[in-house]
Amino acid sequence: MKLPLSVYYITQNEELRLPESLAKLSGWVDEIIVVDSGSTDRTQDIAEAAGARFVHNDWQGFACQKAFAASLCRNDWVLDLDADEVLSDRLVGNIQALFSRPVADDIAGFRMRWVLSQPDARHPFRHDKSKWILRLYHRKRAAIQPEQDSNDDRPRVTAGRVMNLKGDVLHRTLISLEQMERKYCQLSSEQARFLAKKGRKISSARLFVEFPLKFLKYYFIHRQILNGWFGLSVAITAANRNFMRLAKARELQMLASFEGEAKEP
Repeated sequence: MKLPLSVYYITQNEELRLPESLAKLSGWVDEIIVVDSGSTDRTQDIAEAAGARFVHNDWQGFACQKAFAASLCRNDWVLDLDADEVLSDRLVGNIQALFSRPVADDIAGFRMRWVLSQPDARHPFRHDKSKWILRLYHRKRAAIQPEQDSNDDRPRVTAGRVMNLKGDVLHRTLISLEQMERKYCQLSSEQARFLAKKGRKISSARLFVEFPLKFLKYYFIHRQILNGWFGLSVAITAANRNFMRLAKARELQMLASFEGEAKEP
């Protein structure tokens, strides 16, 4: 029997990673929604073959895209998944057990542990900091705020409590360093537009310390030091994304001021 649960994805060109994620949902969830921002590969065919409803929506940022996907779901309980995330067998079993009986009315959602898991154990990218994330939630008690260019795509709880659910979300994050670099370039540009629109002031001092501080964070706190040369590459790329979001935001503010001065009589 299928559970009263909707699962939603946001995608673009995810033919490599989406099949494994969808396979874990087969036969037990009521609905799968895939909101796509313009794939040119086999993403649509893969989604529809798995029984998903495939909808196009132009990209406006992670928060807007996920909020739109959640709005299409017919069930109150929704599970937010990315194409590079795979539910562990233990987590699948615990979700099924959870919905085998009524869920308490005062529960807004459930956190689950998010862990790095490469498909090939020989890959040098093996270690990263795990964390607990809210991905299974009741739409009347938690929601994602759809701000354009915002990458704050985590649901905010408006009523009720949040519990932990045992089992892992396996994060198959990397296809290649090139893919990571492209993704982070897009992210830094979106974050820069968001910061500039909010009027966030970016000081020179902040720019000078951003890269080294973020590099140390990723290299040591996120344990990239354990991943050898690949971890060094990941830490540098991630730190550069943080630096560039600030540099691009300051550049946008500078260009806007030039334009404003040019319009003055």
